[in-house]
Amino acid sequence: MDQKPLTWLLKTNNPSLKYRVLTELLDYQSDHPSVLEQKKLIPDSNPVKSIFEKMHPDGYWLQTNPRTKNIVGDGVEYGSFASTHFCLSYLSELGLTKEHILIAKAADRYLSLQKDDGDFWLHMSCLYAYNIRTFIKLGYRDDPRLQKTIDLMLNTERQDHGYLCEMHEKKTNRKKSCIRGSAKALMAFAELPEYWKHPRCLALVDYFLKRNGIFKSNCKDLVNRDMNTFSFPFTWGTNSWEILFALSKMGYGNHKNLHPAWQLLENKKNEDGTYNLDHTPSQSPWKVGKKGEANGWVTFYILLAKKLKHSGLD
Repeated sequence: MDQKPLTWLLKTNNPSLKYRVLTELLDYQSDHPSVLEQKKLIPDSNPVKSIFEKMHPDGYWLQTNPRTKNIVGDGVEYGSFASTHFCLSYLSELGLTKEHILIAKAADRYLSLQKDDGDFWLHMSCLYAYNIRTFIKLGYRDDPRLQKTIDLMLNTERQDHGYLCEMHEKKTNRKKSCIRGSAKALMAFAELPEYWKHPRCLALVDYFLKRNGIFKSNCKDLVNRDMNTFSFPFTWGTNSWEILFALSKMGYGNHKNLHPAWQLLENKKNEDGTYNLDHTPSQSPWKVGKKGEANGWVTFYILLAKKLKHSGLD
C-alpha cells in the first residue's frame, strides 16, 4: 500500500475516519488501544453531532423535497440528501450502530414503514438496496425485516440482469436497467458474502464485467458523468471507485475487464497518492470537505478498493 496517502490519512482529526483506517486498511483488532480510543470519540464528534442536531425527537429527519415542495422524511419518501434514510446511511459510515440509543430509535421506526414484500417506495432499487447496506452496517443483518428486503433484491429479475424501479419503468417503458440502482445493489451484495455465489448476485456481477465496470456495454464511452466525478457521501448517484470497491470486495478486483476502469482511477490520483473530492451535496448535514481538494473519505475508499483488488481473480 502507498504509504504517503496512508500517512496523510492517519493524521486526520476525524475519529470516524481514523477508526476505519485503522480497522479496515491496517487490520487493527477491535481491542487495540488506538481503535478503542477513536471509537470512544465518535459519538461526540462534530459530524455525528451535526446530524443528530437535525433529528426530530420522534426519530426521523425532515426536509423539503425540491421538486414537490412537500416536507418529507417522516415516511419513506425522501428529499435531497438530508432526509431519514440518507442520515442513517451517513451515521453508519461514521461508525455508529444500533448500540447507540438514537440510532436504534430512528432505524426501528424506519424499518416499521417497510412494505409487505420488503420494499420501501416504488421498488426503487437505489433506495431499497441502499438501505440494505445501511442497515447491515448499523447491525441489523439478523433482523427479519431486513431479510425481507434482501429477498426482494434476490428475487428481482430483469433481462439485462441489472436493477430499475417502477417510476422509470412505468413512466417511460424503459427496458434498460439503471446503472445507479444497479450499483447500489452491487454495494449491498458486497456486504452479503453468503450470497456471492447466488445466481442473482453472479448475474449482477456479469452485468458490470460486461461493461468493463463503468462503460456502456456497446461502446467505450463512460456510462454517465458519475463515473468521472468523485463524490461523497454515498447517495443515489454512484462513483467509478464505488463499483470497483464492491467488485473487489467480492473477489473480482483484478479481473481483466476492469483494467480500463482502474486506469481511469489512476489518472485522477494526485502526486502524493491522495484523491480529490469533486462533488458533495450541499444539502447534506454531513460536511465531508471542500470540492477540488484532497479528501480523506474518497482517498480511504479508493485505497480500500485497491487493497481488496489483490484478492481478486487473474
